[in-house]
Amino acid sequence: MSMQNFSKAQFDLLFNNSKDFVYYMKKNGEDFRYIFLNPPAMQLLSENAIGHSITEMMKNGEYQTIIDNYHQAIEKREQVNYQDYSYIVGEVKKYETTVIPIFEQHEIYVLAITKEIAFNRDVEDKYLFMRSVFSNTFLSTVLVSTDGRFLEANPQFIEDFNLNLEDARLKSLFELPFTSKSVDELKEYLDRVYTGVSIQSKLLNFVDKDGRQRSYTAAFSPLMQENNVAAVFIILQEITQFIQQEQELRTTSIGLSNFKKAINSAAEIAIIDRNGKILDVNRRFVEQTGFCREELIGNSLEVINGKNSTKEIVENIITTLQKGEIWRGELCNHTKKGKIYWTDTTMIPFVDDEGNIQQYISIFYDISDKKGMVNELRNIEQMFKLITENTNDLIVLMNKEGVILYSSSVYTRVLGYEPNELVGQLYTNLLTSDSKGVWTEKLLHIENQNHAKVELTHQSKTGDIFWTECSYTVVNDYVRDQGSYIILVAREITERKEIENQLLFLAFHDTLTHLPNRRYLAKEFPRLLEEAQKNQESLAVLYVDGDNFKTVNDQFGHDVGDVFIYEFGQALGKTVRGNDIVIRMGGDEFAIILTGLDYSEEKRHEQINKIINRINKTLKKGWFISNHHFSPTASIGIALYPDHGQTLEKLLECSDKALYRVKASSKNNFTIFENV
Repeated sequence: MSMQNFSKAQFDLLFNNSKDFVYYMKKNGEDFRYIFLNPPAMQLLSENAIGHSITEMMKNGEYQTIIDNYHQAIEKREQVNYQDYSYIVGEVKKYETTVIPIFEQHEIYVLAITKEIAFNRDVEDKYLFMRSVFSNTFLSTVLVSTDGRFLEANPQFIEDFNLNLEDARLKSLFELPFTSKSVDELKEYLDRVYTGVSIQSKLLNFVDKDGRQRSYTAAFSPLMQENNVAAVFIILQEITQFIQQEQELRTTSIGLSNFKKAINSAAEIAIIDRNGKILDVNRRFVEQTGFCREELIGNSLEVINGKNSTKEIVENIITTLQKGEIWRGELCNHTKKGKIYWTDTTMIPFVDDEGNIQQYISIFYDISDKKGMVNELRNIEQMFKLITENTNDLIVLMNKEGVILYSSSVYTRVLGYEPNELVGQLYTNLLTSDSKGVWTEKLLHIENQNHAKVELTHQSKTGDIFWTECSYTVVNDYVRDQGSYIILVAREITERKEIENQLLFLAFHDTLTHLPNRRYLAKEFPRLLEEAQKNQESLAVLYVDGDNFKTVNDQFGHDVGDVFIYEFGQALGKTVRGNDIVIRMGGDEFAIILTGLDYSEEKRHEQINKIINRINKTLKKGWFISNHHFSPTASIGIALYPDHGQTLEKLLECSDKALYRVKASSKNNFTIFENV
């Protein structure tokens, strides 16, 4: 079909009922222009997207990956699939997009189909606290989901099987090439572990990157999340060499000698007769146990058996061997000095030509380090749980986009959310509007920070506001060498902030009237001056002095005098406009800063006269104190910006001189400063 003849009706017929997002675009330079969209795609973008380009409809951070993959499909001239993530209303979603390039004469088109796929976030959170234990070990480790999907592996495993981690992730473990030899065993063991039990020392055969079969002993441990299995952690120790040597031992009598030489430096070996008595041991067995050969020969293995060798384990070993079968398992042994060590043990019966058992060979591989790591892994989980559930600090783990991956119980208790309500949310959803901007700015530069502190205000589910001091650390993802995680520990400081705010208020306000003081005026005036200059407006400084205030103290006492000063300040505050400021300068002197005045002298005088008339009217109405009515008057000196000065000091000086003229002549009046 010619793309030039590909109609909207044909596109709708194919994709109108699809739940996937379908886009049909034309290449336009390095950009792509939308030709057709199906309903889900149109709902996601906009009905107006048709005819517009990707860069016009999306932000840079959103479209770059899309455009790169479109160009890759065109360059390869074949279908390209890619996966990405998006965060919608605090929820992480994962998508897979199929890009099909279409070449029509001199034009290039792209058909892109995007579908949402499952994203197991919870398991990756838990894996963060485990994989550091195995980062440099010779053991291979694998993380598998509860539906059998491959999630993670450590560098040793990736190297052994030449895996591309991104390509393998979320695929069925049983479909990956290296598991082809052990699919049935893997399914059986995983089904058992999904019930919550651990399985140790199981033999598995995998195929490596060179096509060779390699044998491993595997330990399966369930990762628990709220009493449910969230994933399975598999620890693998390679025993290929030893298995091959065991097989050689079965087929030839010469094999025993070769086998002993080959593994003498890697394993402890003991030859045992039909009655369970030791016939021979290798040098490593002597070195490991601390017994000399004379102490071991003729004795039984009970001499090294630890406390875990229960009657049931011994009976199981005997029963298995008497059947002519190989026994394999983990045993806890001890040295001559009582030191405990763990071994991965294989016991093989040797039979004669008539099938009668003549001897047994026991091969012990020291796995104390592996057991120690497993125990350390459990201890890490338990310690982390103890710390987060018993501390008063609020602990949260998020990715570099600010999406919460884990929150401590204190967080859920203080904020009033259920645990599952927080995971997957954007952390900014828990902050007040002011702190959202602060934290968003921090996230923009998070890659350049290893550790920092910030104060944030949180808002609970019920709307309560509280302050926190937050210390956050950035942790890099070592396995995939991409992305970062943020561990944030917060401590509530609401009480401290309230005290700080009280002290700040006292520093800039008069203790009697609660009006701003001289210090507040000195701090705020530069801002008022800047706004006046920007808006080409005038300012007025009114120096106000109460007339005959001394008689109030003399006649009624200082307690009434203090109330009088308070009421006088409140009266001035009621008469001015919202953007004006009333300041107590000290004693019975006040200052009023009038803002937003007109540059025109006539209009400005009209504005000032209205405010002074309101002041006189309010003072004349007066107030009662202890059943005594007070109706004071005031004298006011006025200085204007920019007419009389460019600084606060100059304007206060001029208004004070104008006030002096009023007090010297008539009182209960006002005058504007005049230059002499």
